[in-house]
Amino acid sequence: MKIGEIAVGMRKVTLQGKIVDMNGFMIVLDDGSGRTFIRYRAKDLDTQIKTGDRIQVQNGRVVNYSGILQIRLERGGRIVNLSRHSFSVSSAPARSS
Repeated sequence: MKIGEIAVGMRKVTLQGKIVDMNGFMIVLDDGSGRTFIRYRAKDLDTQIKTGDRIQVQNGRVVNYSGILQIRLERGGRIVNLSRHSFSVSSAPARSS
């Protein structure tokens, strides 16, 4: 799902994007279709995050706070740092001797 598609009341939302700003326990996430605020707690993180990291937000709920859309993590929600979980796959087939 893209940030530009979210609406108040949506649940079990999963988003991916780049952290463009952080302040306390609030992230500003941009995915190219828009920006939104992500509220989180330290226990919601699988690893440390910083501005510029690509993350995936899992199991969020869209709320309206003072006219601004925000994502709040539901019970079991997580923030996964995709910048630190890069996988490399070899395109060459394995050879047997």
